[in-house]
Amino acid sequence: MKTKPSNPTTSSADYTAIVKVTPITQPITTESLFDKTYKLSKLSPIDDFIENANKLNLLWITNEGILSSEFMNILFLGYFSAVESYVRALVRTLIQHDTYSQKCAESLQITFGAALHHNKQLLPEALMDNHSFTASENILKTFKSLAGIDIVIDETITTELDKICQLRHCCVHRFGKLGAKNAMSLGLTSHSNLFEKPLTLSKSDLSVVSSTLRSVVKTINNSAYKAVLDRTFPTIPSGKGDKKKQAVPLWTKDFETDKELFNKYYKIFSSKKENSPKAKEMYTRFISEKESIIQSMAKSSAKKSVPPPTPGANGVAGEVK
Repeated sequence: MKTKPSNPTTSSADYTAIVKVTPITQPITTESLFDKTYKLSKLSPIDDFIENANKLNLLWITNEGILSSEFMNILFLGYFSAVESYVRALVRTLIQHDTYSQKCAESLQITFGAALHHNKQLLPEALMDNHSFTASENILKTFKSLAGIDIVIDETITTELDKICQLRHCCVHRFGKLGAKNAMSLGLTSHSNLFEKPLTLSKSDLSVVSSTLRSVVKTINNSAYKAVLDRTFPTIPSGKGDKKKQAVPLWTKDFETDKELFNKYYKIFSSKKENSPKAKEMYTRFISEKESIIQSMAKSSAKKSVPPPTPGANGVAGEVK
């Protein structure tokens, strides 16, 4: 019995080919996509951030035309990337130059590949391979765990930074659309009707984001500067009971003597682009503040050590019969 031949068109067609795929004929050579001639910036981390942010500004501020929402979202991600780069640069620089940060990081582990191929100057970067900077809490934990410092930022800075972090998540993972978790973090009451709606930033919005991130980075920079300097000049005696002792600071309180050491810290945090006060002025402010604290504590301690006056025979303190 003869069977009816099948339709050759039907039998040879791939039922999974619902869209046409163009074959990949040229692999991406990732090693050729990076600038081998690039040299590490000699700018301070804060100036490096400002320069990166200023470059992004030039891409849109002078453009009088209408910019697409996709382009604005890319710029938004660029500003956030500049913040992440700043955090990495500052942590790396602290580990390179600050003894206390080095001691904090010395017991931490890195991959063998990083140890084998990173040069010494960039080796601290490997410590941040598993660190995320996509929330204010993560940034603060990074400074604490890698440099041993507590960054103090106020509630307004924290709130605004976390808002931007949620928007970043939308852009990176959802092509700008708002997800449920992002909506809950931003406030479900005011965002419940915006699920799967795309982020549309105006020039004014992007300006606010850029300005906010600048304030965030400057606040972190100042807080880190304070925390790092405070470790070099302890004002609270350590130990227990009679064994309490005032730790010896790193400073002689003479600028000419301390200039080389202080400049090392000053250069990490100061900004030429923002015209930071001169090193000598910042040194004077620092030493004066610490001496004032110590003097105040000494006066308070002296008052506590003075015994109360002995009452006289009639019960009146200090009266002698």
